[in-house]
Amino acid sequence: MELTPNQTLDQKLHLEAIAKGLFITSRPAGADIFINGVKQSGQTPNTLPLGPGAYDLVLRLPGYEGYSSHVQVKDNVQTKLEAQLKEKSPVHVAWAQVHSTPEGAEIFIDGVPAGEITPARVQIPTGIHIIALKLKGYQIAKHGVEASEGGTVVVNEVLKSK
Repeated sequence: MELTPNQTLDQKLHLEAIAKGLFITSRPAGADIFINGVKQSGQTPNTLPLGPGAYDLVLRLPGYEGYSSHVQVKDNVQTKLEAQLKEKSPVHVAWAQVHSTPEGAEIFIDGVPAGEITPARVQIPTGIHIIALKLKGYQIAKHGVEASEGGTVVVNEVLKSK
């Protein structure tokens, strides 16, 4: 249909709410969004036009731990999800399970007191370290370890008397 100048046309429009699907926000914003393992376009905050159903959601932002959730999108209503992202630790962490015979030795990591005595589980950065044990009346015991992220190295030293 064409309109000529000074002619008017009345039309009724049926507007449907577009605020359906899933509205995702994250603190901080800017996270990549994955639904059922597929990367979505755009970052948080974002509305995804998902149909009703269950979805696996993953958010990823450099410097932050991955966020994952199982979300149920409802029919004819907007489902909202707000994710609080956790900052990744700048130091990658591992653990040392340290034992000595006899017990009660002071634990040093790379020459720095760990503030613990054996037996103890102490947090250490990933990488190669020297764990030293000092106990009065005994020789200092040194043990080289290589710790991988999230792993636990076991140090079990029999102390020699002086």
